[in-house]
Amino acid sequence: MISLKSFVAIFLLVESSLQDFPFRNPNLSWNTRVDDLVGRLTLDEITLQMAKGGAGINGPAPAISRLGIGPYQWNSECLHGEVGQMATAYPQSIGLAASWSYDVVHRMAEATSEAVRANHNKAVNNHNYADRTGLSCFSPVLNIMRDPRWGRNQETYGEDPYLSGMFGIAFVKGLQGNHSRYIRANGGCKHFNVHGGPENIPSFRWNFNSKVSMRDWRTTFLPAFRYCVKAGAYSLMCSYNSINGVPACANKQLLTDILRKEWGFHGYVVSDMEAVENIKNAFHYRSNDVDTAAVALEAGLNLELAAPDYKKETLMSISEAVRQGQLAESVVRERVKPLFYTRMRHGEFDPPNMNPYSSIGMSVIENQSHRNMAIEAAMKSFVLLKNDGTLPLKTQPYNKIAVSAIPLDFSFIIRDIHFEK
Repeated sequence: MISLKSFVAIFLLVESSLQDFPFRNPNLSWNTRVDDLVGRLTLDEITLQMAKGGAGINGPAPAISRLGIGPYQWNSECLHGEVGQMATAYPQSIGLAASWSYDVVHRMAEATSEAVRANHNKAVNNHNYADRTGLSCFSPVLNIMRDPRWGRNQETYGEDPYLSGMFGIAFVKGLQGNHSRYIRANGGCKHFNVHGGPENIPSFRWNFNSKVSMRDWRTTFLPAFRYCVKAGAYSLMCSYNSINGVPACANKQLLTDILRKEWGFHGYVVSDMEAVENIKNAFHYRSNDVDTAAVALEAGLNLELAAPDYKKETLMSISEAVRQGQLAESVVRERVKPLFYTRMRHGEFDPPNMNPYSSIGMSVIENQSHRNMAIEAAMKSFVLLKNDGTLPLKTQPYNKIAVSAIPLDFSFIIRDIHFEK
């Protein structure tokens, strides 16, 4: 039996050795630290980190105990307040767009990220890595409202690429904060790209092929995401659909040629939920998991968001793809680096006292300033219509009035007013 004194000595020795890893040295450059960390990982460990970005049993990314690295939950939503945790709710994006206010969106995102960080700090202190406890937001939505059949138009800022781009900048900057070293929470602009309809007619959005001209692609669907990259977003989410026959999450032209080479993006790309599986299952672009994992990583994917009930994520085949020679291990190691870079910028591998965001506590949750922000945002989202003589409604010559409306959470958009004699 080991004595308590010997146990404490061994514990302190192990703790000291973990702290000696270069990736934990805050005096080194970010790239040096990331390279050191990734260089210590086995291929199987990397595979798990890239496959476990999903919900339910497919998250969190597991701990790497031998390096003292804890689990991390990537699955979080923050579009109009943090979803799934205690937090203040704000108007949907389409309402915020009606405010025409960069400032409102920016301050709402700031308040949202305070709640995200507070809930994360509490969760980690309690060793809780369940869904919605991470700092990586799948927000904002920068898709263009073009097809009224899409069921998520209320999550967008409308049909103007420029307005969507400006609000994307406001959201990302508000969410991530202005600290020179750390980010409060990281933005993840979605759904990249040419997404937004139809919902299920004539085809389901999971296997919808967007046929788009280069001119329309460049002038309508890409600009808002380019502004997102310029704002410094750490992540983009590739969409369900294919673009001119190539699934977005396997589209090298989109994820590498445009996003990284042309725009200079250095962050990570996460798939929409099940979008990687659908490369094989819905689009039949590849016929098995090994081929699908290889084509997705070669295209530029970094992280898989699988459905909660998937027994085996597609990216769990990364190691086999390398062994079969379909994927270079050097590509895999490069793809995992942005994931750990992001976690470093959260402050995960630095002493907590260096990071001001690590001290954000639950007192910010639904505090008065956040509630006031929600009221202000709601008030500024109201649209005053000019009365052209319709009001007040006259009882003659009509005796029946039918109002057609589209439900949006707890509000409605009036679609049509019909008068009958």
